[in-house]
Amino acid sequence: MLMEELPPEAELDGPPPNADHLLRRTLGTVREERHQAVRRRGRVTAVTSVFVAAGVLAGGFWMGQEPEQDDDAALLRGTSAAGAHMAVRVTDTEGGLRLVATVDGVRDGEACWLVVHTRDGRTFTAGSWRAHAGEVTLAGSAMVRAGDVAGVSVVDHHRQPLVTAG
Repeated sequence: MLMEELPPEAELDGPPPNADHLLRRTLGTVREERHQAVRRRGRVTAVTSVFVAAGVLAGGFWMGQEPEQDDDAALLRGTSAAGAHMAVRVTDTEGGLRLVATVDGVRDGEACWLVVHTRDGRTFTAGSWRAHAGEVTLAGSAMVRAGDVAGVSVVDHHRQPLVTAG
């Protein structure tokens, strides 16, 4: 009665005669599945690398573009009797105005301040620097609307104007 419950494979003496063939087939299947997984990972890595390279190139292209000029920006220019030149781009922002001034011809070593003059007589210091030989470009800001600007000056440490644009 006990023998009736055992499967027929339990009565075999030793491994089946085709055991080596079965082991080789199993190992071959495992090797093939591993090889396919490695190839699949390689393809995924290659595709990911292509997308990353495309993103880097697109980002570099985007970063290399010149910024659009603001149509609402005003360009003020001025020249002094001493030969100093200044061009200032004045742009309205949410909190006031932004200035980008290019100044040339100021004496080397001169302490300079960029000053905004309003129509109602107020003044705002927008930036400062020490002049050097050649052209300098300076960015600054002031808490005033661009429409209220009467002019922009570069002044020395005695507050005497070196060049005014307006």
